[in-house]
Amino acid sequence: MDFPTPGDSADLGYSLNEDRFNGSSVSGAEYILEEQVHQMSLEPLEPNSASYDCHQDQQQFAAEEYEYWNQDSVIGELTAEEIRWFYKSDTDKRWTEFNGYDSHHIEFLYRQYNQEWHQVYNEQQSNGGEGVGVKIPKHQIVVRGGMYEVDVHSWKGYSIFWPGEEFQVTRGTWFYGTTWQPVEYPPCETIEHMHLQLFCGQRLSDYADSGLSQKEVWHTEQLPEFHVDWHSPKDVFLHNETAPSKLMRSVTQKLGFQKPTGCRLMRGYKTPALATDSADRITDITHLVFVIHGIGQKMDIGRIIKNSNSFRDCVTWLQNKYFPNSTDRPEFFPVEWRTSLKLDGDLVSAITPLHLEKLRSLLNASAMDIMYYTSPLFGQEIQAGLCVELNRLYSMFLERYPNFKENGGKCSVVAHSLGCVILYDIVTGWLPNDPMACLQKANSSEGREEMLKKSGLLFEIENMFCLGSPLSVFLALRWKDPHEPENHDKVLPPKLCKRLYNVFHPADPVAYRLEPLLVKAYKTIAPLTLQSYNASAKMPYDLMPLEPIQTESIYLRKMASAGDYSERDEATPEPVNSSIPSPPTPSRDRWSLWSLMRGGRRSVQAEGSHEPIVKGLEHRLDFVLRENQLATSYFAALTSHTAYWENYDVAFFILTRMFPQLEQEAQLPTSFVDGYEPESPPEFCG
Repeated sequence: MDFPTPGDSADLGYSLNEDRFNGSSVSGAEYILEEQVHQMSLEPLEPNSASYDCHQDQQQFAAEEYEYWNQDSVIGELTAEEIRWFYKSDTDKRWTEFNGYDSHHIEFLYRQYNQEWHQVYNEQQSNGGEGVGVKIPKHQIVVRGGMYEVDVHSWKGYSIFWPGEEFQVTRGTWFYGTTWQPVEYPPCETIEHMHLQLFCGQRLSDYADSGLSQKEVWHTEQLPEFHVDWHSPKDVFLHNETAPSKLMRSVTQKLGFQKPTGCRLMRGYKTPALATDSADRITDITHLVFVIHGIGQKMDIGRIIKNSNSFRDCVTWLQNKYFPNSTDRPEFFPVEWRTSLKLDGDLVSAITPLHLEKLRSLLNASAMDIMYYTSPLFGQEIQAGLCVELNRLYSMFLERYPNFKENGGKCSVVAHSLGCVILYDIVTGWLPNDPMACLQKANSSEGREEMLKKSGLLFEIENMFCLGSPLSVFLALRWKDPHEPENHDKVLPPKLCKRLYNVFHPADPVAYRLEPLLVKAYKTIAPLTLQSYNASAKMPYDLMPLEPIQTESIYLRKMASAGDYSERDEATPEPVNSSIPSPPTPSRDRWSLWSLMRGGRRSVQAEGSHEPIVKGLEHRLDFVLRENQLATSYFAALTSHTAYWENYDVAFFILTRMFPQLEQEAQLPTSFVDGYEPESPPEFCG
């Protein structure tokens, strides 16, 4: 039996009916091979679908402890259900499995591709050719919810909508029993080839044994970095050839231990890959989210793709854990606008002195973006670059999903740092190279309508999430008296978006608040604190009370008090504006859930003759991440500006803002309230 190689083809030895593949093709966002896969006759699974406890001690391998094995099965070629495909980027240390639905379709296409290649090869040889340079049209299939394509010829995957993201794929046939990571190519093919030579056509029941200690090694296959011992069809062990591993085996043998000390290998994946499993298939996209980067992208090309992937993984984990029955699906599209711009053609780099070159280069690749945007020469070029990329992604998405808008699909934006300012200017029609003309137009309703029509975006923004945003500073320098009620619609036009959320880290030196820009009195009111994603009881943000702002010294004293709420009464500052009612003073009684909700309602509604503090501000705009003991340190200021992408509180907040119905479902099991520690999120964000 020949074995396939990445980027090459060989005869797999599978007896597939050629008529099943006539007229098939792979293109677009739909799984067009699905009907053929459903009609594909597959042999019964050798192992059953019962899961194997991959964390069990690998030394406890008595046959009766494994429900993984079907004792009556006949050993033969692995079926498509038993094979699992994996993917991994260059920076990943571990392989990630495709879901069963995707894996089955990739395997089907892989077998079809190899069969077609072999047919063409034989035809060339029969016609007198040597079969050299056999070429078949590329075989690609859409995976991972329609966002990526896998090429079974090159064994690589690519992002469909945005350039620059590529990953490797591998075909898993043998797996490490403790982790279920695949044995990589080519050793896995050598192991499979030898396994079939030894046991093909035999039954597992013929090798039933009460224990492994009595078994001899049937065969040993030597490979460059390890060797594999077969004790039986289901007892296969891999032994490393490194010096420590050899020493360990020598010691155990001298001590009289007969059991293998290597790593047990499992043939076939622990769960079957089913083409008809609707639970495995990712649902259609209901909310499209564009993720826009800020300054510093030139310094680390591709960072926005990594950040978007991290944030997507956070949201996916939260949705699967807390909202498993939700049919909504957000998808995050990284928007990279910086690297395609020419701007000054590296003129700034040419005039940069060589002294402290690394520091100067760092500043040129990051902070210089702000100067470029405020420049009358390059500001409009930056705007056009972002606008063109947003429209390109949206148009390409609609080509593959033409019913997105008809099905109620919505678009939101997560913008970071300077990206918030650029997006604001695109939507409102603000031109950095002609600010005076923009101000004159903005002072009249007709002029504002004209500016908004020039936004150039092909979609309306449902939610605009600003992360670590300096937008407020830019607006403060553009508008005179922005806090006047008649100027609110000029500063934040209603057509900008339906809801705007300004989220920032307390130590982020780039971020500024928006609420005091519109209502001066909010300078004494603290922004709303993002609730923990795993909080036992979450209060709706609309019901949260207005709390007085705390100075840094007061906050540090409270942290030192380790929860002594009595100090809060002494530390509560008086509001500057005496016409504004003072929010309720926090007390030990009020911090219970029931009293907190009652106090929240009372604090939002003014009592007596006082006017409500929220006059002129329909919704809260400022949201701050939860503080910790290092939140106000100078060290935190160095890392806080990029701390949003891997923060589960931010991910939970954005998820529940896009889908408000999920906020009502955000109820954790009662065991969490009783002191049970919730499951920690995976460490894939970073």
